[in-house]
Parts: sequence; C-alpha cells; structure tokens
Amino acid sequence: MDGKKNGNLLESHEHCVVCGRNNPFSLGLQFQPVDGEAVEGFFTGGPHLQGYEGILHGGVISAVLDSAMAHCLLLQNIKAVTADLRVRFLHSIPCSSKVTIRAWLTCAVSTLYEVKAEAWVDGKRMARAKAKFMENGEVG
Repeated sequence: MDGKKNGNLLESHEHCVVCGRNNPFSLGLQFQPVDGEAVEGFFTGGPHLQGYEGILHGGVISAVLDSAMAHCLLLQNIKAVTADLRVRFLHSIPCSSKVTIRAWLTCAVSTLYEVKAEAWVDGKRMARAKAKFMENGEVG
C-alpha cells in the first residue's frame, strides 16, 4: 500500500499479529492495492499455524481475512474496527499452502462499511468472509 498516502494509518498497525512490521510474532503479510479499491496479499502457512494435523487453524484464516478487509479500508484512508465478522470455510487449507487473500469494499453508509474477502489456494476459493466495520473516530 502507498505509505505516503496512508503512512500514519499503517503505523497504527505496526504491532499487528497479521501484518505488523514491529511484531516479532507477526505473519508479516503485506497487502497491495489491486483493481483500484481492493487489496491482495499472500502468505505460506506452516506447522506452527495448524489446528488439526496438517490443516491451517481456522482462527488464523479468520484473522488474515479480517486484516485484509481492514487494509482495504486503510487504502481509502479509513481507519475502522471490525463490528461483525462472518467466515465461511469451504475447504480445509493444508498448512504448507501458498494462500492468496483478497478483500474489497461492497458498501459504505456514513461511518459503517461492509467489506468482503476471500482466501484462494491454487485457483480454488477455500474460505470467504463478510464483515461490517465502524470508523473509530480517529482517522490519521
């Protein structure tokens, strides 16, 4: 994402467990703008992120989808928090998979935003999410 436009907002995520650059336990995901208002990022799991043997933990997948949706809003200079998150797991994701995460804004009304995200592996949609975010009142 463009650090010049959103630098102060991105700094608010420096310690995030998913994308934080100053968190030694972070997954280190970086989200890039695609198709104007969407974002996309990639990560490869590992045994340290598994739930059942060989399968990525659902909480990790949920957190990554949530983070992508937050970054979609940050791209538009909107700092908001998750108010409602719904995740649908379509298939188990093997731990060693390279996962593509994509998120996009679907609706904005005043300070309430609806955002969707998907997780893909080898061209197959593995999980999808829909969330409502509320601006927390302190934008940059």
